[in-house]
Amino acid sequence: MNNLFINNIRILLFVVSILFISQGLVHAGLNRELHTLSHYNFPTPLGLESKVKFWKKIYSEYSTDHYIVHDNKDLNIVYEVVYIKNSSKLSNRVKDRKLTKVKKKYKNLLNKLARSKNPLTLSNDAKRVFHLVGKNFKKASRQIRVQVGQKNRFRKGLEKSGMFNSKINRIIKNANLPIELGVIPHVESSFQINAYSSAGAAGIWQFTRGTGRIFMNVGYDVDERRDPILSTIAASKLLKSNFKALNSWPLAITAYNHGTQGMKNAKKRHGDSIVDIIKNYRSRTFGFASRNFYAEFLAALDVVQNKNKYFPALKFNKPQNLYPIVFNDYVHINSAMEHLRMTRNEIRKYNPALRKPVIEGRKRIPSGYVFNVPPGNKSINRSFSKIIPVNERHKNQIRSRLYTVSRGDTLSDVAKRFKISVNNLYKHNNLSHKNKIYIGQVLRLPGKNRPALRRVRLAKNNKLNENYAYVIKKYKVRRNDNLTKIAKKFNTNVTQVLNYNNIKNPNLLSRGQYLKIPHKILLGNNLNKKKVLKVHAAQIIPNLITAKIEKPNVISKGSRSPLKNNSNKNRPAFLPVLFKTKQSNQSGVGMITVDFDETLSHYAEWSRLPLKKILKLNRLKSKSQLNVNSRVNISFENIDVGLFAERRQEYHKGIQEDFFNNYQINKLLIRNILKGETVWEICNDVYSIPFWLLASYNPDKDVSLLSVGDPIVVPIVSSIISG
Repeated sequence: MNNLFINNIRILLFVVSILFISQGLVHAGLNRELHTLSHYNFPTPLGLESKVKFWKKIYSEYSTDHYIVHDNKDLNIVYEVVYIKNSSKLSNRVKDRKLTKVKKKYKNLLNKLARSKNPLTLSNDAKRVFHLVGKNFKKASRQIRVQVGQKNRFRKGLEKSGMFNSKINRIIKNANLPIELGVIPHVESSFQINAYSSAGAAGIWQFTRGTGRIFMNVGYDVDERRDPILSTIAASKLLKSNFKALNSWPLAITAYNHGTQGMKNAKKRHGDSIVDIIKNYRSRTFGFASRNFYAEFLAALDVVQNKNKYFPALKFNKPQNLYPIVFNDYVHINSAMEHLRMTRNEIRKYNPALRKPVIEGRKRIPSGYVFNVPPGNKSINRSFSKIIPVNERHKNQIRSRLYTVSRGDTLSDVAKRFKISVNNLYKHNNLSHKNKIYIGQVLRLPGKNRPALRRVRLAKNNKLNENYAYVIKKYKVRRNDNLTKIAKKFNTNVTQVLNYNNIKNPNLLSRGQYLKIPHKILLGNNLNKKKVLKVHAAQIIPNLITAKIEKPNVISKGSRSPLKNNSNKNRPAFLPVLFKTKQSNQSGVGMITVDFDETLSHYAEWSRLPLKKILKLNRLKSKSQLNVNSRVNISFENIDVGLFAERRQEYHKGIQEDFFNNYQINKLLIRNILKGETVWEICNDVYSIPFWLLASYNPDKDVSLLSVGDPIVVPIVSSIISG
């Protein structure tokens, strides 16, 4: 009897185990089916509901006049929604002042709660915050963030998407990917074709230059990131690559923002649960944007799929049906305008990948470019060779006439060196007479017959030492003085004032305080023939003979002058290629000082060398990363040194032009590096500015090697392009 009972129990356990195994296999099969390359249901994972709900409100309830003050980790915690009527018409300074006041209010409340033994005896506002936050008040006081609403932008993006939706969906479907991925441009740009972020991402898919050039042509004449269709093809390739590397759509989509390698690291540490990764993954680059990207995607997907509920009476833009003509040679825009019967604005509208130098005629439309013409154009059924006459086709691109500003340069010096007028330099670089130049700025040179680039680069560094020097002056601080005002008064540098007076906190100046001011004077014969001061040699500060480093080319009214560089140390301004021998043998090996945003693949492209050869020449591995100011050897066996330098200048000029076409500098902030703070966080999370811009305003510092307490100048920027 006992044996029979035991056998029955064994049989029962066996059957149950079989059922569990089969059930597990079914679930495993379902999971594999849902996570295939072409299909996924995109449910909201448990633990992500509050984030998705928050972003749905941002996209469908709050307009750009609403500013949501919230906790940047727990999106359930919303302290206040600040309404600023017609905010787009107000200056950033006015808005910042109001929002800073609100943030300060809640920071003080949270700090009070952290100190209070009985929070319920505090004010009603404090009680509300107490119940809202619950615990860790001190930590919460450091996590206050403001998010602007997007309802009106999202609606406009939905309407704009009508021009491209059918083509985008077709591209995604043909790539065998989930059709839902087509909502990513709503998250990235609200379908603004000319969208450009302060970090340098462009187009509706917001590709950075580094990622974009893997899949597209990103150059000085053409930037395919700006083309909605070409960038969609690139995005499909990137998303497919992400999925194959991560085998999870939530992770692959997050990798679109954070990077594939970053998500590989996250998956290795925390598994493939997006919720676990968002909650536990720690990385200096995995900030608010990356943590929230998948939740934003899910929120946008819900709004798009239920658009009639959220946005009734939508009027979609008509589909943009364009016809392609492949250009087999280089063609000037004037020829295209004449023979294709199109205006300059039409060419710009239908060919957003063509950059400003091509539209303005400084560069030709490149060979191989797929030129778009609108319906009804008589050229649709004609080949390229029949449209453009032979004598208006070219085999080469127009050479750029560029010059990179280095220490010792003023506009008058550059004009004299290249035998052009200062007024022409102003005109060709969109500078007003109030704007001057800064280290690393790339200037366009008008006219012809400039000297050989390398000769100029090597010769010019010996100039100006006899023209300028610095002496110490005493200054008594007056009422309403600040360091910027004092430095400007004496034509000197805030950083030098800080250093010479051993000032740790630039905001603590007292009336009646005496400061040592390094004051700029003229020595010897000066080009402008201004009055020269006679100074005893002992008065001159050693090692401070320097160049004028001043405003970038787009400055808003009322902006304060940036610092002038007063140190021998400065970020590299495209230093000339150095050779080990005095003879500049074209097949020799030159040494390059690495500048911002430059990679080994850039050097391979500009020098027409295989990447493997550059790696071998420098004893580097394929995964080696370059640091700014480091040295790289390049062989010039396949290209002229001057052409290499020109390509390099075009690259940086494109970055600068894109930035200043979209952003302006409103003011300069002087602040110290805080404990635990990195320059990456300062540029990306706090102020949203590129590294090169921060470096240009701190030319006496290596911004990658700053220490706690170091004073830096931060340019505060705002968009000049309305959404």
